Amino acid sequence: MKKLIVPLILLFGLLAACGGQEAQEQARIQAAVAATLSHIPTQTPYPQPTAFFPPTPIALDGTFCEYGFCIGHPADLYLVDATILNNPASPSNFAYGILFAFNPGLFIQVTWTTSGPSFDHSLVQGFILEEKDALTGALDVMLYKNLNIYYQPIGPTASDLLPYGAIAAWQCGGRDFAWKVYTPQDGMAQNLLQQALERFRCE
Repeated sequence: MKKLIVPLILLFGLLAACGGQEAQEQARIQAAVAATLSHIPTQTPYPQPTAFFPPTPIALDGTFCEYGFCIGHPADLYLVDATILNNPASPSNFAYGILFAFNPGLFIQVTWTTSGPSFDHSLVQGFILEEKDALTGALDVMLYKNLNIYYQPIGPTASDLLPYGAIAAWQCGGRDFAWKVYTPQDGMAQNLLQQALERFRCE
């Protein structure tokens, strides 16, 4: 029995020694892995976006924006370039142009040209008046935002189906603008002009 106990003690001692060495080896491996991982470069985090509030855009429904200006119009009408219809090689541009919109119940026209040395509303009105258009009533000069608007009713107009209307002229950003409308009923023009001016912008 004594002969058996001594080898068993030696065996347990040997196993204990091996177990301790193995534990130490595992601890060294874990330390080396941790040291390696701590030296791996990490990706710089992306900066978090800051909140911002974009400007409210102009609603495009019922607005024409081109040639360096915007102007309102009824949503069921579309202003088109009259110049390009007459001459596709020479459309309207920043310095000069003509737009129009038409349906059986309404006609709208807008023209613009580079301003001269002085603003003459009657000359600008002449750009848009037809021979049959007759100025009626008194000239009304209105201040709308920062624009001086020269407004005058017309009738009878060049259209027998749309016998009433009005013209307006103003200056903005180095250009002279003229606006004209033909309507089926008297008294509609002023509201349509206001609709046009509410969305008017010029560069």
